This record gives sequence, C-alpha cells and structure tokens, in this order.
Amino acid sequence: MIRLRSAGFFVLASCFVLAVSCAGSNSAGSPDPSASPGDQATQGLPEVPQSKFVDKTSLPEVTVIVKDNVYSPQYITVSPGTKVVFNNQGRNPHNVIPVQKGAFEQIATDDLQPDEQAQVIFDEPGMYPYYCSLHGTPKAGMNGRVQVAES
Repeated sequence: MIRLRSAGFFVLASCFVLAVSCAGSNSAGSPDPSASPGDQATQGLPEVPQSKFVDKTSLPEVTVIVKDNVYSPQYITVSPGTKVVFNNQGRNPHNVIPVQKGAFEQIATDDLQPDEQAQVIFDEPGMYPYYCSLHGTPKAGMNGRVQVAES
C-alpha cells in the first residue's frame, strides 16, 4: 500500500510540474498574447542587456557592417523612420532574416554579396531581431537586433 501511495504521489507531482512548465504558452505552444510586442519578438531568444545597444537615435541613416560571421554593431537603437544599411564587407555572401516572419522585408543572399549593401527602413517602434541564415541562427552565431525607440 505504501508503494502505491508513493507512485500516486509521483504521478501527481509530475502532472503539477508539467502544468507549471506549460503556463507560459497557450495550448498551441504560441507566444503569450499578453506579452508586449518587444517581448513577443524576443521570446525564446537570449536576453540582451540594454547596455549592449548602441544609441543611434540621432541619425537618419545607420550602417551595420556585415563581415564574415558578425554584424557590427550587433545591437542598435534607432528612431522611427531610420534607414539601416547593411554593408557586406566580408568575403562571403550574407542575408538578413527577421526572426519574426514579416516583421520587416528580409534581405536575400542575392542582394548582399561581398562589397554590396542593402537597406531596411524601420518605421514602427519595437524590437526587430534578425540573423544570417548562412552563418547563424536566431539564438547563436551571426545575429543582431534593431530596437526602434518610441518617437
């Protein structure tokens, strides 16, 4: 009888742990709809402290240097309407893919060959994480974020 109670307790405790771990998403595993847009864009990504963002809010155009395996600066804060130019100074082709599909128009590999540049204009405040699908993922390797400040 004691073994049966122990097994029942184990099953009950396991169900509780499972329920608590699933509390952050809905039944489809989608992001929490009550999270802010910036939180939704970065949900599941490593946290980046605000101190890592380079403030470029006073500039109408900002250049991000694209080299092999790195965007520089990796994290920038801009004002709404800022043109961000991705300038490939590396030896390899690259791309710029938004982590959230449709957050901005992606820059295809054909448009970011060595010694080429392409641009994106960020009009709406929010967080826009991106990555190079050839040399990184949203969580590691070649990735970055554009944070558009409130106007």
